[in-house]
Amino acid sequence: MPLKAVLMALSVAVIWGVNMLTVKGAVSEIPPLMLTAIRFGSVAILLLPFTKMPSGRFGRLAILSVIFGTGHFGVLFFALSMLDAGPVAIIVLLGVPFSSMLATYFFNDRLGWKRLSGMTLAFVGVMIMFWDPTMTDLQLPLLLVVFAAFMWAVANVMIKKLGNIDTFQLNGWMALMAAPQLLILSLFLEPAAVEAVFNASWVAWANTSFTVVMSSIVAYGFWYHLLKTQDVNVVVPWSLLAPVISVAGSFIVFNEPISTLKIIGGLTVLAGVGVIMLRKPPQQQEQGMD
Repeated sequence: MPLKAVLMALSVAVIWGVNMLTVKGAVSEIPPLMLTAIRFGSVAILLLPFTKMPSGRFGRLAILSVIFGTGHFGVLFFALSMLDAGPVAIIVLLGVPFSSMLATYFFNDRLGWKRLSGMTLAFVGVMIMFWDPTMTDLQLPLLLVVFAAFMWAVANVMIKKLGNIDTFQLNGWMALMAAPQLLILSLFLEPAAVEAVFNASWVAWANTSFTVVMSSIVAYGFWYHLLKTQDVNVVVPWSLLAPVISVAGSFIVFNEPISTLKIIGGLTVLAGVGVIMLRKPPQQQEQGMD
């Protein structure tokens, strides 16, 4: 890739890696569902003035807002409020093998033995992380991360079926529909959410601003530009740097413990996902991670 493309790919990996840390910092002060509602509401405000209303796609975008907005991001942020950022950054990569599995059904994609091996490695790696003694009491939130990863994969299928749609148009209108449902869920399930919002520190708002502007808009803007202008098989592996940055950052910033089983499991997941990405047909490689 040209130097400009390399710098853009590296920027995306760094932004997504840091984003997991900023979300972790934000949910320590703002309840996760409320935070997700604020995220999508802010994205809608920033993007909708520059996008056209999508004709004939409102129904599918509404369904996508439930799957991607609430099912993926809402559940992921909720799990992150109970888990360390490092394991979450690794386990959410299961969205890649889940996407491959769904592609075989919806797009008649042939897996092949190499990608099947990669999928097996990824799932075995997550199981190893589940066996870590420090995770014994966290099985439910860990399973929520797995669920969020699956919702990401389902969203990928839906986005592909939407056809040619502008990235900002997709993100903006989906965010507009996701924000109210998350706000309603927050008001029902997080009774102290409004008070927490008003009492949140500037650090929490800085973290929230990062995930809105840098991750949701800048990083995805760079990512889609790279996918359109560069060889997909060269671009996609750069996204594997993001969880590495998240794990390293969680250790430095939050002093999160790193055990042998977490290291072995994490490396196994990364190896499996790497195999899948490198063997994945170009038409399936369209979405980046959070």
